[in-house]
Amino acid sequence: MGDLIALEQNVIVSAFAKRGGTDELFEHIAQQVRSHVPDVTTRKGREEIGSLAMKVSKSKTLIEKCGKELVAEQKAQIKLIDDDRISIVKKFDALRDEILAPRDAWEQAEKDRVAKHQDVIESIKSYAAISSEATSSDIREVASIVENTNIDSSLEEFEQEAKIAKFETLEKLRITLVAREKYEAEQAELERLRKEEQDRLQRERDERIAKEAADKARIEAEAKALAEKQRFEREQKEQAELAEHQKREAAEREARLIAEKEAAVLREEALKRKAIDDAKQAEINKQQAIEAERQRIEREQAAKEEAERQAEEARLANVEHMRSINNEILNKLCEIGLDEDQAKAVIKAIAKNEVPHTTIKY
Repeated sequence: MGDLIALEQNVIVSAFAKRGGTDELFEHIAQQVRSHVPDVTTRKGREEIGSLAMKVSKSKTLIEKCGKELVAEQKAQIKLIDDDRISIVKKFDALRDEILAPRDAWEQAEKDRVAKHQDVIESIKSYAAISSEATSSDIREVASIVENTNIDSSLEEFEQEAKIAKFETLEKLRITLVAREKYEAEQAELERLRKEEQDRLQRERDERIAKEAADKARIEAEAKALAEKQRFEREQKEQAELAEHQKREAAEREARLIAEKEAAVLREEALKRKAIDDAKQAEINKQQAIEAERQRIEREQAAKEEAERQAEEARLANVEHMRSINNEILNKLCEIGLDEDQAKAVIKAIAKNEVPHTTIKY
């Protein structure tokens, strides 16, 4: 088993050298490995299984290492070949360019020559593209430039084409010039007509302004005359109204003076009558006041007398009341052993507040 799995490098290289060689090598090893009968019941049997798996892994590692080394050798060989390929291609390209150089130089010179002649022709043609803003003078100047452009054998095979371009450009410029001169003439005529119209409108405007000024002056004069007439009539009317007003005021003033005189007489008579009536009324008031004063005095005297009477009656009643109480006290004092004189003395002393803390309630 160990001999079969132990591989030589030349065997591995030979396997990589032919298609399917590594498959054959794998099947050979797998057949030997699978022919081993595993025994997991004993320690030795289990160790043999592990040892066999280790040998398989080592075989894999060795084959992979050889494969990588072969790939590296192949890549180095491929790079060497590719470098040589690139170098030889560049050399052949340089040789080709060296061979084509005279022809390419001629072709470029030919292109430059043709382009130079074509630029001359295109330059001539470009003068035909005149701006729409160009005047007839501008167009004549451009046409003069084209006309003075020299066309000779230096243009080689393009000489005839250049002459045709010059002719066509001059023809286009001529047509453009005719159209422009017609346009400018029309514009000049339109400008003349516009100026005439402006002059006519200005004259009409000036005439209208003059007429309006005259009409305004006439209207103002008429208005002034009318205003003056109205002012005169108004003043005449005002003067007549003033005279009538003054006349009416004089009449009213005279009537007012007469009325005032009559009123003054009436007032004077009324004042006299009022003075007599006031004097009579004053006398009546005086007599009424005297009578009222007399009656007041009588009332006051009667009231005074009545008050004195009532006071005397009250005094007498009080005296009688006090006498009655004093007699009661006197009798009581006599009952308790005082004689009449002693009892009277005690009563008098109490009445005069000569006995402390003792009073008689009447």
